Amino acid sequence: MNLSFRLINPQANRSYIFKWEAFGLTTPWHYHPELELVYFAKGKTNAIIGDGFREFEEGDLILLGSNFPHVLKENEEYKTAHPNVAPFGLIIQFVANFLGDDFLKKPDTLPLNQLFERARRGLFFKKKVVESLSKTLENMHILSESQQLIRLLELLFTLAETPNYEFLTNQDYYFQTYDDEERMGRVNQFVYEKFAEKISLANVAAVANMSETAFCRYFKSRTSKTFTHFLNEVRVAYACKLLQKPDTSVTDACFQSGFNSLSYFTRQFKVIMRVTPQSYKR
Repeated sequence: MNLSFRLINPQANRSYIFKWEAFGLTTPWHYHPELELVYFAKGKTNAIIGDGFREFEEGDLILLGSNFPHVLKENEEYKTAHPNVAPFGLIIQFVANFLGDDFLKKPDTLPLNQLFERARRGLFFKKKVVESLSKTLENMHILSESQQLIRLLELLFTLAETPNYEFLTNQDYYFQTYDDEERMGRVNQFVYEKFAEKISLANVAAVANMSETAFCRYFKSRTSKTFTHFLNEVRVAYACKLLQKPDTSVTDACFQSGFNSLSYFTRQFKVIMRVTPQSYKR
C-alpha cells in the first residue's frame, strides 16, 4: 500500500479543522503535519495505524501525532449488518501551534507539549476517561465556533493529564517522513500565498523544480488529487470565509478568491461544499 502525504485544507474562520460527519473510508493510507483527534460516535471501522492494524467502535477516542501514518477502512462485518448506516464521528485536525507560535512556550501549556510528544506513537484513551468526555464530544458540533475552541482546549488539557491511555504503536516505533516533504511544503506555501492570483501549472512546477508533466504525476501520487482540485479547494475555503460577511456578494467572493468565471466558481463550490454559493450565503 502506497503512503501519501495529505494536504489538509483550512476551514473558514478557524485555526483548526472540525468535522462531525461520516468517516471517509476510501481515503488512501496517508500522513500529514496536523495532529488528529478522532472520536468514533457510530459504527465500527478497521484501520491501519502506524505499524499495525486496529479495529475501532462506538465510544473509542484516539489522538494521532504529527505525520503519523493512518487510514480508516470499512469493517465488513459492520457493513453487512448495517448496509445503510455509515460509521461517523468527530475529527479535529490541528497543528501543534494552532493558537500561535508562542502558545506552547508558556509554562502552563507544558502538559500539552508532553501530550503532543506522546501522540507521536498514537494514543488510545480508555473507557474511563472517554465516558467522562462523551457528552462534550457528541455536543461540540452544535456549539458556536468560539465555544468549540474552548471545549477543544478543555479536552486537550484533560487528555494531557489523564493516565488512562495506551500507545497505539510499539515503543521502538518511528516513522521517517519522505525526503521530499520540504518540496511539498514549498508548494503548499506558494498556493496559500498566491491562490487569489492567477496560478499556472508552469508557476507551481517551477516552485517544485520539476517539469509540468513530472509535477502533475508527483502531486497526484503524493496527495491522491490533482493540483487543480487542490487549488480549487483552497479558493473555495477562502470564498466561504468571504461569504460569511454580510456585505460580500457571491460575485465578490468568486473573484476575490481567485476564480475568473462565476459559472466555474459555482460548479466547483457545489462539488466541494455540496451546496451552491447562494445557498451557503443564505
